[in-house]
Amino acid sequence: MQRYGFSILTFVMELPTIAVLVTALVLAATRRDRLPRRARVLLSSGALVLLAAGLVSLAWNLAFPHLVGADWMRDGGYRRISMISFAVTAVASVGFPVGLGLLVGAVFAGRGRTDAPVGPFGSWTAPAVDAAPPAAPAGAGTTPPATQWGATDLPSPAPGRD
Repeated sequence: MQRYGFSILTFVMELPTIAVLVTALVLAATRRDRLPRRARVLLSSGALVLLAAGLVSLAWNLAFPHLVGADWMRDGGYRRISMISFAVTAVASVGFPVGLGLLVGAVFAGRGRTDAPVGPFGSWTAPAVDAAPPAAPAGAGTTPPATQWGATDLPSPAPGRD
């Protein structure tokens, strides 16, 4: 009973991760209108890689206690178990970073394009403004037009706000 208790506990602990990855796959497949194609492909690929690596690790964690307790340890069983363990570790150590990298790529591929030109790093490009400022209403006086952010170098025309 102790072997099965460990297996059940291991499965229950991995179930939320599997559920999140399956949900990501379902959302990537059904919400085509919300995601660009490139982001959707990267999301699906990343979720599949992570799901495959997680299921391989889960299968090994579930099988290991049963293999050690069985007659499988005779006639070179230790060598077989160590080779399987090495293969599972290799799949997990490659699969998890690759899958996570694909998910990060999906985040950046899903960003919308901007119309602003891209300058060198750290440069700022002023937003496009109309060529001519709007005409001042009659009786506006000498109040300069406000800048985009609403600030001017002149004192406020409102009384008491200097």
